[in-house]
Amino acid sequence: MCRYAAKTYKSHYVCFKCRKSFKQPDSADILRRIEKEKIYHEPDGKSIRKIGYVFTKAETKEFQKIVSEIENRTIKCPECTSVMADLGKDFKAPKKTAVKEWKIIESLFKTGKCFHSCGCDGIGYIPKNPKDYETYLNTILKTYQEYLVACQKIPLEECPEKIEEIKYWSGNIQKIKTEIINNSFEIM
Repeated sequence: MCRYAAKTYKSHYVCFKCRKSFKQPDSADILRRIEKEKIYHEPDGKSIRKIGYVFTKAETKEFQKIVSEIENRTIKCPECTSVMADLGKDFKAPKKTAVKEWKIIESLFKTGKCFHSCGCDGIGYIPKNPKDYETYLNTILKTYQEYLVACQKIPLEECPEKIEEIKYWSGNIQKIKTEIINNSFEIM
């Protein structure tokens, strides 16, 4: 069973400028709590039965407005007011003084790595030092390039989404190359 299915967990939002992490509830959890408060219960002998949602038309419009606001909210750092990055429920922040680790985490985020999962497998591999990070980025780059080549070999008739997939892998390859250059690593 997935760890996050049984209980509500908060997502970790990170300010790379302050090197701090703060937990915030997911929008789905906030909406579930609002809906739960609006369920009409009817006594059924010894137990209470859930009948359904009691939303009037006005409440439905108000609820839709709340949903939009919650799903599109911006989480800002309480210290510097910079926009924070959602790194997921599985993220574990390094110490504030571990500047190199924070730089690696920020770089991972720029390449699209976040720590959103169901909680079964944990966060996966996170490099701890620049040398390991260089190896990690080069390995990921090679893997993405292999995916791109494999995608390019598929005939268009067999894969109507081929162009989108090529753009996707090309974009990912570019992100990795940019981070390799920004971190002063050599591209293999």
